Amino acid sequence: MMRTILTFIPALLFKAVSSLRNLLFDRQVLSSQKFTSSFILVIGNLSVGGTGKSPLVTYIVQHWPWKSEVGVLSRGYGRKTKGFHWVQDVSTSKQVGDEPLAYKKLFPHVPVAVCEKRPQGVQKMLEDFPFLDTVILDDAFQHRRITGNLNIVCTTFSKPFFEDQMMPMGRLRESISGIHRADALFVNRCPPDFKEPEFIRKARKYIPDSMPIFYTQVKYGQIVGPQAKKIKWHLLAGIADPLPFSEYVSSQFQVISERIFPDHHAFSYDEISELNQMAQKLPVDEGILTTHKDYMRFIDSFSSFPDLKEKLHYLPIEMSFVNQEKEFWAWLANKMKR
Repeated sequence: MMRTILTFIPALLFKAVSSLRNLLFDRQVLSSQKFTSSFILVIGNLSVGGTGKSPLVTYIVQHWPWKSEVGVLSRGYGRKTKGFHWVQDVSTSKQVGDEPLAYKKLFPHVPVAVCEKRPQGVQKMLEDFPFLDTVILDDAFQHRRITGNLNIVCTTFSKPFFEDQMMPMGRLRESISGIHRADALFVNRCPPDFKEPEFIRKARKYIPDSMPIFYTQVKYGQIVGPQAKKIKWHLLAGIADPLPFSEYVSSQFQVISERIFPDHHAFSYDEISELNQMAQKLPVDEGILTTHKDYMRFIDSFSSFPDLKEKLHYLPIEMSFVNQEKEFWAWLANKMKR
């Protein structure tokens, strides 16, 4: 009871502040910059972390069907730097953040940048790459200093935003009514036995009938590493929602141990050294398995910890549509007026 009271009041205040801020932007009391030379596609959410934004950004870039050029701008959460930075293949997660570095590793020829001030970031990208036709803003739905041409909001099937509460009682960054600023909703991590009518019945109480809803599932790839043919794994994860990762690996392999850290956890020298010592002692059929995003945070340590490099692997993750894949691209093309 006491815990509920202690979180209810801060949640109420947080809701009031975020609602007032959105109202000031809606009434144009606070200004927002709009770009006319490039299409701005915003991928975001109403909740904090773990809603499938990164797999969606990856999917869109990977399957981009047009000849036009596309770039990605992120805040670079977890980095130790400030301001604008181009993400290079030799960048470290400390310099640019784990997610932007993962994008660059997957798409070496795609311009990827980080900047906490999105208008300045887009301006710099377009100055350096005038041919950029589309800029994808990763996690920028609440960053209203820039006006997106299209706003896509992500949620998950098991934890939909309309069943959540404001922080710190729940995970919402802003009121549920914020969904009305979106142009489409992506419901990610749908289960195999997913039933759309049941979800629609609950969701349409909060989502306009005119807003399209797309449903996706998680698809895991083959384990990547120096010696990927292991059968026993020690799991390591520092992501917002590690449960799907853990459940999948446990269903496919023997899991010996599991260590969970906060999202975007910055592994200390002592923690990496401990993992390296652990790697030294592992038998040939055992390895350490993490996510692609987590793996990015270890790359710059491999030269100092070669045993960890030899034993650390990652599990790729992809997004796939339950249905409506062709409908999504047709909808996007229509919105972009191609």
